[in-house]
Amino acid sequence: MTTNDDFGNIPKLEIVDMHFSYSPFDEVLSNLSLKVEDKEFVSVIGDSGAGKTTLFRAINGLEKVNEGYIRLDGYLQSSSFFHIPAEKRSIGTIFQDYALFPHLNVEKNIKYALKDSNFDKKFYENILDLLRVEGLLDRYIDELSGGQKQRIALARSLVRKPKLLLMDEPFSNLDRNLRVKIRRELKQIFKDIGSTVLLITHDSEEALSLSDKVGFLYAGEIIQFSTPQKIYESPDHSIIAKSISNSNVIFGEVSNNKVITFIGEFILDEIIDENSKVYINVKPNQLSINKEEDNFIIKDKEFLEGSQLYIISDIDSGIELNVKMPNSCDYQIGQNVGIEIINKEVNKLLE
Repeated sequence: MTTNDDFGNIPKLEIVDMHFSYSPFDEVLSNLSLKVEDKEFVSVIGDSGAGKTTLFRAINGLEKVNEGYIRLDGYLQSSSFFHIPAEKRSIGTIFQDYALFPHLNVEKNIKYALKDSNFDKKFYENILDLLRVEGLLDRYIDELSGGQKQRIALARSLVRKPKLLLMDEPFSNLDRNLRVKIRRELKQIFKDIGSTVLLITHDSEEALSLSDKVGFLYAGEIIQFSTPQKIYESPDHSIIAKSISNSNVIFGEVSNNKVITFIGEFILDEIIDENSKVYINVKPNQLSINKEEDNFIIKDKEFLEGSQLYIISDIDSGIELNVKMPNSCDYQIGQNVGIEIINKEVNKLLE
């Protein structure tokens, strides 16, 4: 008998060279590849218009792909010549717009796809308790708030113990306290039930805190796929650096493996040819501002959970930089300041 072991480990979800377009002149996903291993939590993040929702719909079978293929447990789900409809795919889905049945009460919505063979009463009750929906079971969907509807949709998918759970912005309507609580506990629940999870989201904090791997979707293509720490500390592209950590993308020239920039020298984490022109990733907490110089002006500032993010502008060039400082620092908008480098280690970016 032939088993999966005979061919090595088969990914739970595998997407290879996928293309999708709504019209011949409107390609939304281009040459997209993604691999999710069994029992792995993977997130795909990206800005609005990057193709996140289209990717979600292609994976769960709501859209037919033009090229490439999608496999689940090694079995073909979608290609240019083959398509399994959504209702026949072994995928649990949580939609951003809930997709709940208004004519059924909450309890019947949650139990809708459950059968006696896959009903685990203790697990079912644990999910209801975690999501705080026990008191809502007799209500109908039009009697619920947006956050309550999202919690019901999440409960409906989780109680089935799906092998692949596909989620599109599932926490967007939850209040912050509940969102943080669920985020802290969900990964252990998914591990306990042996689920593989793919989360589609614009929230980088959410993705980084939950995931084993994170893919960044830009212009219809995954441009980096790595661990949360790697994608945060050493992003490959300037768009990722700016989106995830408010990083500064600074141009410079390599000299003796240092990068000479308009604000000073930085040290690269790799060997680069002498005199090369590069862009580097400088995080806001690698810089500091002072009152000893006055070649920058503070354009704006934001309070960020105990810190201040200052947006400062070089008076001569107009180049803006983000600088993160302790909240105890009292600099004002319009004030002239200087800048200093407090951590010189950087990585090179693809522009």
